[in-house]
Amino acid sequence: MTQSWPSDMVRHTDRAPIGVVIPAYGHPQFLAEAVISACEQTLERDHKVVVVDDGCKFVETGRMVGALMERYPETLYYFRQKNTGLPGARNAGVRFLMKLMPELDSVYFLDADNRIAPYSLQAFRDALGEDPEVGWAYPDISMFGLSGNEDGFDIRETAPDYCKLKHLVGNISEAGSLVRAKVFQSGVFYNETMTSGFEDWDFWLSALEAGFKGRRAKYSGFMYRRRPESMLAQSRRLETTLIAEIRKTHRSLYQPKNILLQEHQDAPVFAIHVTGSKEVLLTSDPTLTSSVLSIEAFRDKAHQWSKHPHEYYFPERIIIISPTEWARLQAHPISLRWTFWQIREHAPSIATVSLVSTDEFHVLTRPEQQDLDGQKSNLICIQTDLLRTALLNSMEEMTGTEALDLPDLAEIEISTPHFKVPSAEPVPTLDLLVELKQILIAMLPMTPSSQHRIRRYTGPSCLATRDQLVSEICAYENRRPFPVCSMNRRAMIFVPVEHLFVNEAVRSLSALLRRLKTKNFETLVVLEATPHFSFAGANLNWAALADDIVPLTLSGSDLDYKVYLGRRVPLKIGFQAREDLTVLARSCDLILGCGMAAGLEVMGEAKVKGATGYVWLDTAFLTGGDQQLVDQANLLAFEHAITGIVSDKTNYIEGLSAEGFPPSKFQSPAEFWQTWAE
Repeated sequence: MTQSWPSDMVRHTDRAPIGVVIPAYGHPQFLAEAVISACEQTLERDHKVVVVDDGCKFVETGRMVGALMERYPETLYYFRQKNTGLPGARNAGVRFLMKLMPELDSVYFLDADNRIAPYSLQAFRDALGEDPEVGWAYPDISMFGLSGNEDGFDIRETAPDYCKLKHLVGNISEAGSLVRAKVFQSGVFYNETMTSGFEDWDFWLSALEAGFKGRRAKYSGFMYRRRPESMLAQSRRLETTLIAEIRKTHRSLYQPKNILLQEHQDAPVFAIHVTGSKEVLLTSDPTLTSSVLSIEAFRDKAHQWSKHPHEYYFPERIIIISPTEWARLQAHPISLRWTFWQIREHAPSIATVSLVSTDEFHVLTRPEQQDLDGQKSNLICIQTDLLRTALLNSMEEMTGTEALDLPDLAEIEISTPHFKVPSAEPVPTLDLLVELKQILIAMLPMTPSSQHRIRRYTGPSCLATRDQLVSEICAYENRRPFPVCSMNRRAMIFVPVEHLFVNEAVRSLSALLRRLKTKNFETLVVLEATPHFSFAGANLNWAALADDIVPLTLSGSDLDYKVYLGRRVPLKIGFQAREDLTVLARSCDLILGCGMAAGLEVMGEAKVKGATGYVWLDTAFLTGGDQQLVDQANLLAFEHAITGIVSDKTNYIEGLSAEGFPPSKFQSPAEFWQTWAE
């Protein structure tokens, strides 16, 4: 039986109607259960059910649906089409309903071997709510059929709270979800080429790209029939290939910038408590705030995490800092991200961190190695893995801060490029430790996990999302990403510090930073210097134009070099610094070397990850004499990594071209700015 597409609605209701799409291809013995469950809904609005016969080879399919259409007139519809696969059948059903009901509110997808409870559509619609950003409501999965439980049901929870970060790792939304019609109206449909599985995951990621998100329908009554030959079981055999295809299709979602933004929003790394306050600030990027919780709400979050660490995120580190020092750090945001990056990478499990502002060029040191002569401030940092162990081992009757047994504090010093900004006397470590203990005591008691025996969490673990997404974008093991959680365009500018003592070079750098601002770039300035280089006497008027400043310690040796076309090419970036720069480059779109910056050595690695590298050679950054010959050798050696050289000095361009540098890679400043126009 073939149903023609109607020209208008059969009847209207006060509330926009809901549609149900049931693709049918095989398994006619289960189809009747699905259709009946969809038609017999207790719902506060009209609803329509369409069965899409996707070229099913069983004649019983059409006969059975035809008989049910007599039972559910003006509710059940049916049409048959040439086989297109599950995604094509779902799309056809949606388009049928959109034509049938122009005021369609939402669409529910029900596979032919599953079923829903009489209250399900209302439960899904209640969960969907009226927030237009919420594009779909997804269920917990009550599995029946092939089940390991004696009572026949096996309930799977994929995400207690919707989380974009988790959705990038695994599909946390079952296809049996209610989708707002605006998702389809925005142009999001199933990818009809994905006929081997994971087509629903691909669909949800498309909805994410369109600006929608999901929401859990906790008690939805959705029932999933588990069979050994199901499409899901088959797709698991092709999992690696399908995931690679998904990442390729949705490349923008897997860009480092987006992953770090989602981490900041869904799983902030730092919990910052300013002493004397009643709040905890959550963030991955210390220049931004993800959320602010009361001490009580933070305690509840800790309890939730302690019971279910796989399901719920909790900050990796708690930081205790005084109001004076927090205000000081925020007043100089150019080094705020750098400081927190160093804390995340280098601070031991529990430590007092001394932030030191000096005129010398240091990156990280420990007191037993050297005591920096500069202005200090203190904070305490504790890794929450250690915290969870300490609290779970604590007794519930603890009443005083002295009862909480924490390991001894380690001590580290981080030199911050603040250029000796004013600082008050540091808060004594003991005072900070007392406040830390008070917060931890407030989080007691914690109890081990307890869960109903038929309910299991099967979504991506919180640890897995960081391991598979956040860690992998660093390119190196045991590294952490630079904490920038902005989707803005970013430029990384390498500046040899000797330029900071030449007014003409400083003016050129300032003009470059100002122009990048007009192009809506955030700017990260990498200052290249040998160890213990002093900034005393340097012109720092440009610093206020930068968003971030990062120190880069170069090798002090002239013995590290390679040979290219018979010339020595000195290498100034050591292994550790190379790792640092590679991590930094993941957050940047554009890389600029002011003159012959050592950053030229890592432009090739940055290029592989999508960053575009240029060398900026105006008069202020040019060299002459024998040094010019060395510089030309460097440019020729790394020519493959350079997108372009920006210069309007004809003589220099001609000389370098004569050496073999491709003339097509030269740009005038005007051509460069046109390339990077909005």
